[in-house]
Amino acid sequence: MDMKISVLIVDDEQHIRDFFECHPALDAFEVFVAADGKEGLELARSVRPDVILLDWMLPDIDGMEVLTQLKNDPDTENIPVYMLTAKKTPSDVGQAICEGVDGYFVKPFDISKLVETIRRKIARPVSR
Repeated sequence: MDMKISVLIVDDEQHIRDFFECHPALDAFEVFVAADGKEGLELARSVRPDVILLDWMLPDIDGMEVLTQLKNDPDTENIPVYMLTAKKTPSDVGQAICEGVDGYFVKPFDISKLVETIRRKIARPVSR
């Protein structure tokens, strides 16, 4: 039996959370959603998802602070985190990379590319 890849979406926009919960391309994933940074950190620590998709602009704790806390916590430091945000300047991307983000997707995003990136990141190395 195949285990589903668990994905935590941390985004304050309801339509983004709804999209991830019901999009057919994500049927193979177990999706968890959080509406703010505090809830996202709590879920990340309790669920320990395979991947986190994190918005930068959140109402309580911004995405950069969430990222910093995740990467500084031994329980979550190895979870791949991808920014999923409207912030797209080179300095924004550079800041996220410096903070340890594993990838960066700008809204609006291509769901098929996002799904493929997650699958590649989670895939076990194949010996040749």
